[in-house]
Amino acid sequence: MSKDQLRKFLIEMVNDKVLFKKVSSVGTAIEIVRIGKELGYNFTVDELKSFSDNEIKGIRIKKQDTSPSYSFGESGN
Repeated sequence: MSKDQLRKFLIEMVNDKVLFKKVSSVGTAIEIVRIGKELGYNFTVDELKSFSDNEIKGIRIKKQDTSPSYSFGESGN
C-alpha cells in the first residue's frame, strides 16, 4: 500500500514544479519522506531507496552514496 503512496507522490512531484524544486533541494531520503508525509503520503525510506526508475515513465531517481568514509590506522594519520 505505501509503495502505491510513493508512486502517487512521485507523479505529483513531476506535475508540480514547486514540489519538484523542494524535493530536488534536499539531500537525503529521510527529508523526501518527510516532505511526502507533510502532503499526506505514507511511504518509507526503504521503499524510496528501492524504487526502480522503470516503474513510472518520466521519473528518474538519482541515487548517491552519502555514507561517510573514515580512515583508521597508520594510513589515516
